[in-house]
Amino acid sequence: MTPKTKKPKVVASSNVLKKQATLQQAKRVQADVRPITHISEPRSNNKRGSNNASKDSKRHINNNNVSNDSEPIRLKEKSEIELENLVFGDNEDLVGETFSKIGHELSSDEEIDERDEFDYDTEEDNMNSLDKGSNELGDDGSDLFFMDTGPSPLPKEAKEELEEEMSENDGKKSEESRLIAIYGGKPAWVDADDKTLSISLKAVNRLKKLRKEESEDVINGVDYEQRLRKQFQKVYPIPNWVEPEESKKRRRRTTGADSDSDFSDVEEQQQEDHSLLKSSKGYLEKSTKLRILSPESILVTRVKNANQMGYSKAVVQSVEFHPNSQMLLTAGFDRTLRLFQIDGKLNQLMQSIFYKDMPIYKAAFSANGNAIVASGRRKYFYTYDIEAGKVEKSQGIYGRREKSLEKFSLSPCGKWTAFLGRDGYIILVSNQTKQWIKNLKMNGNVRSVAWSSDGMYLYSVGGDTEIYQWEISSGKCLHRFMDEGGFKPTCVAVSPNNQYWAVGSRSGIVNVYDRSCLSTHKPKSLRAIGNLTTSIHTMRFNHDSQILAISSKSRKDQLKLVHIPSLKVFPNWPTSGTPLSYVTSLTFSPKSGYLAVGNDRGKVLLYRLNHYSSA
Repeated sequence: MTPKTKKPKVVASSNVLKKQATLQQAKRVQADVRPITHISEPRSNNKRGSNNASKDSKRHINNNNVSNDSEPIRLKEKSEIELENLVFGDNEDLVGETFSKIGHELSSDEEIDERDEFDYDTEEDNMNSLDKGSNELGDDGSDLFFMDTGPSPLPKEAKEELEEEMSENDGKKSEESRLIAIYGGKPAWVDADDKTLSISLKAVNRLKKLRKEESEDVINGVDYEQRLRKQFQKVYPIPNWVEPEESKKRRRRTTGADSDSDFSDVEEQQQEDHSLLKSSKGYLEKSTKLRILSPESILVTRVKNANQMGYSKAVVQSVEFHPNSQMLLTAGFDRTLRLFQIDGKLNQLMQSIFYKDMPIYKAAFSANGNAIVASGRRKYFYTYDIEAGKVEKSQGIYGRREKSLEKFSLSPCGKWTAFLGRDGYIILVSNQTKQWIKNLKMNGNVRSVAWSSDGMYLYSVGGDTEIYQWEISSGKCLHRFMDEGGFKPTCVAVSPNNQYWAVGSRSGIVNVYDRSCLSTHKPKSLRAIGNLTTSIHTMRFNHDSQILAISSKSRKDQLKLVHIPSLKVFPNWPTSGTPLSYVTSLTFSPKSGYLAVGNDRGKVLLYRLNHYSSA
């Protein structure tokens, strides 16, 4: 009787468990597949164990089950098999050899030292054998390697499509560069129909100025837009503060590129910084350098009417700028005083005050700009407090029986108001108390007065062809001189720098004098300006005493600008087409950036003097 033999239990060895871990690791390196260059045969003392591992790996590849009483081994999925084939190929011997080496990575120190000793001959033999093995892989092994032989030539059709696409892209880039040059940046939206539009420049009169030639008529929408933009920039030039600081620095560098400086840009900038730090004058004081105006021509641009938001219903008798801001007042026979915020574009109406019982002959800001004095052919006058918004009525002047206070002049110092009375009297009134201070009496009647820039002296002219110089503090007449020619003077004006005196007459002659007129009784005028032929009613110097504006309301379009340094009238403006009508009043802005002209139609024409950067 033969003894019963027990069937040996197949226990999962550590090699099998390691194979499972290796397969999981192979999944993780799926994205990084590298070609197998050399597989070395691990040295193992346990030959039986290695054979078992090889057999187990073969059974593993053939999807055989290795049972274990404690824990069964699951079958491999299809994706795992495909991953093994992708990494190791379909060669079973190569796969078995690879798995037989698993678990022997960490052997004894002697084996590690032996592996570290690199044998070049053996390595060369292994490389040769690997080349042979790769050839045996055939089609499946070709997935492990590829050869980059450079780009293959495109077919003819694909090449033509590519060239068309590149030409379209070049066209788009050129169109984008053109739009960036026009707008200063890439536009958010472009209308493709602009190229197909046709606009006639002769059909509408206001479009004729967009023509480059007189015979030009029809243009497309793109050219029409560009010309409108250029015309807009002419009327409303870009202010200096809009320009980025980088472009200013770039322009300065370009300007200084041709200089023969021995210093670099950084050194020059450091020197400029040091010069700025040496003094605080540039920060605390404004530059007083005078820009000389050319006598040949003056650049004038018409902008929107100053009172376009509220035209006067009658003749504009007074127009004046606020001394410290871009505020303009207009007043006239419609009994309404209007205040506008001047920007050259909208000119918003800020406020209007209606005087029920007085047509306004003259209105003016006080020296500090906090009040407005308005008068007419009445025994009283009004003072409007701008900050408080209140109107105060002054019931005449105590001690004087004047029927009309329509003409007056406020002193630059802000202390006095000089009313032109009857019989050659000039009545001085305190601006603070509105009370009479003193009288200044001249021969004949008084027609016009003008203050010195400091308010210490008052100059008056009357029917006796003499100009009087009054000292306000003492009330005495310091000097008198005769107007050359004796053309019956009508008005007088003094320049802000106290260097020039202008005397207008009924004949239209304007005599200009220098300071020598204060030392002699019959001075010689610098020049007699005879461009107007009717009585002079208004004369104004601008802030730097380079321009004298003279006008007459006896005829239409009677306005001239005189270049004071050369004593010549500007020949290019106003022209015969300037719509001035009957000029009744005029004034310059505080920095001479604007010239406002009131006329009999109730409009205040506004012109931009481009020579002056600020208004």
